[in-house]
Amino acid sequence: MTSETRDRAAIGVPDTSTTRRDTVKSRPTRNRRAGRFFRLGAQVGILVLAILIWWYASVTLPVNVMPSPFETIVTLGQLSATPGFWQAVGVTVATFALGLVICTVVGVPLGLAIGASRIATQSTRLVFDFLRTIPPIAILPLVLLLFGPSAQMVLVVVILGAIWPILVQSIYAARQGEPLLIDMSRSFRIPRAHYVFRIFLPGTLPFVMTGLRVGTTICLLLTITAELLSGAPGVGSEIQNAENYLNTPAMYAYVLVAAILGLIVNVAFWMLQRRVLSWHASNRKEA
Repeated sequence: MTSETRDRAAIGVPDTSTTRRDTVKSRPTRNRRAGRFFRLGAQVGILVLAILIWWYASVTLPVNVMPSPFETIVTLGQLSATPGFWQAVGVTVATFALGLVICTVVGVPLGLAIGASRIATQSTRLVFDFLRTIPPIAILPLVLLLFGPSAQMVLVVVILGAIWPILVQSIYAARQGEPLLIDMSRSFRIPRAHYVFRIFLPGTLPFVMTGLRVGTTICLLLTITAELLSGAPGVGSEIQNAENYLNTPAMYAYVLVAAILGLIVNVAFWMLQRRVLSWHASNRKEA
């Protein structure tokens, strides 16, 4: 207890410093809660608005052009009771997951190794800048001619299109090392293994996770697009088949499935990123 507090207590004046501190501490908590409720309300409002626009378009447009949301959900429920639906979803998810794993296993170590060397970075920059500008769909006819409409063909398209953001972002991550930490490790003669696992890799992890997030979205988009254009088994081919048979509710049901898959993938990666980068300033409560 300070002298000022003792003097206040002696003359009967209540001490309000603790109350003020508690009020200041609780104010950021209330602000965070209000911000969360506002974001949640905005997301729910946007979803309701999108459904209303969808319903209005289904009413105003001609018949068989756009089904209503209720009709699409009913059709999706009917399709989910068939084994062909889950087989198509399983093929798409398996192709997407395998392509993402291959791009990660190849792109991240190769990018970090290239980025750690200035000579390797300068030597490969022209080749990588040229190859990553080629649209993956442009090579679809060639891959389709070689492998036919199969899951292997879709996997090749996914790898050739999604590996570049992961590879390039890993190269940039290796080049963004903190000079002070590098000089400190050299001055204290820190062992190479300790430098790699305690300084180099944690410093590159935020940049690598950004590349993986972009690559994950591209993997899913390329998987469904390649299936749609080539007729390979999966959700994309089911969309094409429903369109060919003029089964509009089934087509929109599979489109809704593709949107749900994208939502699940993004939420799962967001949770993984928060778990992996829990130590980073962007994920700490102080931020």
